[in-house]
Amino acid sequence: MPLIELKTWPTMSKEEKKEYIFSVTELTTKLLNIVPDKIQIVIHELAKENWGKAGAVANDANFAEKSRVVNWETKESYQTQESNVDGMAIIAIDIWNTFDQMTKDKWVNQLTQTTSKFTHAPIDKVLIVIREMIPGNWGQSGVTGADPDFLSKSITY
Repeated sequence: MPLIELKTWPTMSKEEKKEYIFSVTELTTKLLNIVPDKIQIVIHELAKENWGKAGAVANDANFAEKSRVVNWETKESYQTQESNVDGMAIIAIDIWNTFDQMTKDKWVNQLTQTTSKFTHAPIDKVLIVIREMIPGNWGQSGVTGADPDFLSKSITY
């Protein structure tokens, strides 16, 4: 725990992916005090034609404007000339429900900044979903997080 899944456009180089995985692991280890070998990160890259927001498909030439619509009837958008969309990111996190809201807020803020940097997505295009579960709903190496010795028992040599 946690499992962090990033869905994004194919904008990152192999080196950026390595740096992203390292940076998110380091951030999560420091802020949540989690053992690094319990942090898993998966990157899923999706072509723009497989991505939509506000009813617009990402490969549309006017996606920056259309994806920022705040009123369906009038199609009013908060798009400005300076706010292009060069990337998108959705992060789904499965994690134990053992963290207070202040810690989650700080983590989400820093994770948004890190993800924006590596995926080239403006921060309004970084969505983070935290799905919390009780420790007993997580298993690794044949033992669940409900076991008081989970950390030592889930390590195999």
